[in-house]
Amino acid sequence: MRLSTFIQQHRKKIVEEWVEFARTLKPWAKGLSKKDLRDHAEELLSAIVSDMKLSQSRHQQSEKSKGRDVGGALSGVGKRHAIDRLESGLKLDQLVSEYRALRASVLRLWEASEGDKNGEMTRFNEAIDETLAESAVWYSDKMAHTREQFLDILGHDLRNPLASILVGATLLTKSERLEVKEVGVATRILNSAGRMNRMVSDLLDLTRTRLGAGIPVTPKPMDLTPVCQQVVAELEAIHPDCKLQFESKGDLHGEWDSDRLTQVISNLVANALQYGCEDGPVSLVAHAHGEEVVLRVHNAGPPIAEDAMKTIFEPMVRQPTQNGDKHVTGLGLGLYIAREVVTSHGGTIGVTSPEKEGTTFTVQIPRRPPKQPTRTD
Repeated sequence: MRLSTFIQQHRKKIVEEWVEFARTLKPWAKGLSKKDLRDHAEELLSAIVSDMKLSQSRHQQSEKSKGRDVGGALSGVGKRHAIDRLESGLKLDQLVSEYRALRASVLRLWEASEGDKNGEMTRFNEAIDETLAESAVWYSDKMAHTREQFLDILGHDLRNPLASILVGATLLTKSERLEVKEVGVATRILNSAGRMNRMVSDLLDLTRTRLGAGIPVTPKPMDLTPVCQQVVAELEAIHPDCKLQFESKGDLHGEWDSDRLTQVISNLVANALQYGCEDGPVSLVAHAHGEEVVLRVHNAGPPIAEDAMKTIFEPMVRQPTQNGDKHVTGLGLGLYIAREVVTSHGGTIGVTSPEKEGTTFTVQIPRRPPKQPTRTD
């Protein structure tokens, strides 16, 4: 008997075992009906049988093994099953275990039959793997989208109370009725609320990029020199024990988003202070280079590990400082957001970190915003 025929004839038994296994997925299965637990089991088996009966070339088999065989009944049922299970609260590892249990049930029931003639066992395993892959991809994508929406909502909802704290703390620091000690407390509240506000802004920027909107920029004619000077002054006040140097060369005028470039420079210099302050001065150099302006931020701290270089501009990635993690602050979004802002200006950002030369981040941005492609439709 062919395995595809065997599955058709024993479909009821296989589905019953699927349901019994689903009951063990606690606490998710509690209170669910047999229909809910069965979900797409019969549809899945029908798709598997249909796939096994189709002819398959070696090329098609190779494409399946690489996850490139998309569409068709198997992909469709895999996607629907993943969405339904996610909406009902099933975890990803439990979703995967359902497919593992289905495979085990069929193989156990088939064990006493005639054996694997015509290579059908291979086709069955391929069908299971294809559907599982589709389910896992859709499940993960849906979870990622839900997380981004949560972060977006959280960021917006936190802005109003943070704004009230910032305004109140600012007023207290300027009050002539408070003692010096009380003003000091208000200043710490103001600084802490400021850091929280920057984290919220970073989260909102992250969700914009993850949802495909990108970081918006509004280019206007400006001079980069006062922007750099402002950032240096602010960070010197926060890091009085660190030596921070700024040097400008040539004409630094261009059309950029002042607030966003302030964010880039602040993130890069703050990162350099965090990782290299104790090893020597941190430098910020801005110089003209034809139709571009180049920014370089250098620190003499320990070199960045080779593995870390591959992910240094990715979100939620933070490298440990030489003193451990105690000085590491923020969400690990600074370099990621810097890259996205630079990209939005049509520029590039890179990093070098030789063993004995320290770490240097280099930003190159054109003086004029990139031309938008002309629509032809």
